Amino acid sequence: MLKMSKHQSGIFILLEAALLIAAFSAFFCGKTTKRSDSITIPLKYRAEILDPLQAVDESTVLVVNFLHRRLYAYSPAGILENDLAQSETLSGRTVTITLKPSGPTTADVIYALKRVQKDANQSWVMEQIESVSAVSANSIAVQLKYSPRPAATDWQLAKIKLTLPQCAIFRSADHQRDKSFTPFSRYRVEEQTGDRILLSTTDGSPKLEFLAMPDETARYFAFREARLDAYEALGIHRKMPYDPELYEPRTMYDLVVLYAAFNVPETSALAQPGLRRALNLAFDRNTLCQNTLLGACLGADYPVPAVLSKPPTLPFPAAGDYLVPSPAETVTLFTLSDKERILIAEYMRDIFKKFNIKLQFRIVDLPSMVRESNKGTHGIYLMKWSGDYPHAENFLVPLFHSRNAGVGGNRAHVKDVLLDTMLDRSGYSVKEVQDIEQRIRYLSPWLFIGFQNMQFYRLKKSRLTIPKIFAGWGEKAVVQSGHGL
Repeated sequence: MLKMSKHQSGIFILLEAALLIAAFSAFFCGKTTKRSDSITIPLKYRAEILDPLQAVDESTVLVVNFLHRRLYAYSPAGILENDLAQSETLSGRTVTITLKPSGPTTADVIYALKRVQKDANQSWVMEQIESVSAVSANSIAVQLKYSPRPAATDWQLAKIKLTLPQCAIFRSADHQRDKSFTPFSRYRVEEQTGDRILLSTTDGSPKLEFLAMPDETARYFAFREARLDAYEALGIHRKMPYDPELYEPRTMYDLVVLYAAFNVPETSALAQPGLRRALNLAFDRNTLCQNTLLGACLGADYPVPAVLSKPPTLPFPAAGDYLVPSPAETVTLFTLSDKERILIAEYMRDIFKKFNIKLQFRIVDLPSMVRESNKGTHGIYLMKWSGDYPHAENFLVPLFHSRNAGVGGNRAHVKDVLLDTMLDRSGYSVKEVQDIEQRIRYLSPWLFIGFQNMQFYRLKKSRLTIPKIFAGWGEKAVVQSGHGL
């Protein structure tokens, strides 16, 4: 049974919410009317450089996803669809793509994609692709690299990565002339200041306004005044009131997994997979996520979000034989200072104590924690992995393949020959993913915690749709009467 202090049970958090409500009541004087000729979306941080290759933070990705189209894109329903590509055929390891009329030329597409391939930081986006070449005036050939996986699997992975903002297609002639990025979407940058980006449209549809609002309480007040078309509630704001006449709640499946990675020496008791399995079995992640963290995450004892692949059907493997350390062992737990992770760390400390393991907190900033992990410093790392693209492979290969130990994303420094072979040869069917996850659960290189979900509210009268997954943000998320894509 989960043992929690008053602070952990959420009493203090709800008290903070009550105080904010009182402050809001004094501040707020009636409903305001939002202009209907624009759509306003808040950003958590400034989006300053709109070069698609620089679209790596959440705010910039959001703006670039609306501003630029790609060969493929996700619909608001989370379905991978053709965007600037009209059709494709796979023959051997070569994919021929026909472009839609009135869109980019083959020169535009090849220029943009080769720019990604040449970039030292972003070339991983096209790691399945050997080359891109022209076939005709409106078609290109994509040559896939050799791998032990089926060509169809490699193409699916490559196709998904072509939806990323780094693969935005723009007019190559304009970029070669003055380094500008002229998009093939309906949007154009009309105004860009430090805290505001305004996108006008070429077809008379509503403009898009992005406002940098790093303060969560300020975003909440703007939401309560109905000045935002979309609002994401975070932390205590998940429990704050909203006007159901103006807004409707929506859930976005955020592709973020929460975990604690074990990177311990062979002499540690935690080097025993059986003890790690026992800790996972004793960890009440569901109560932690729903009660202590106020529903900020969904507890899960596996690494791949269910929205990408069905969860394992087999039970979590039994602990089996293991030895509890005697005398007690002290292990360093690396964590950030945010309230969410501190609450998780405090509960972990209670659970580990039952196995005669004392967790010694080392609170650091993210660069310091990543640096220590990259060096292989022993300890437990309380971390999050935010998926770069919506595919099960992105929650398996970077996090558990031995070649990615440390800097590649494998924070537990897992080295298992059988697991590597399964990952290298997988076609990522539901059964194959479940088998891989069961192997990972048996090894238990993590203390599994769960997945974050994003709690959104949508202005009912807005033409903006809240997508099922973050990758669904873009031109297709704006419903326009008489304007097809």
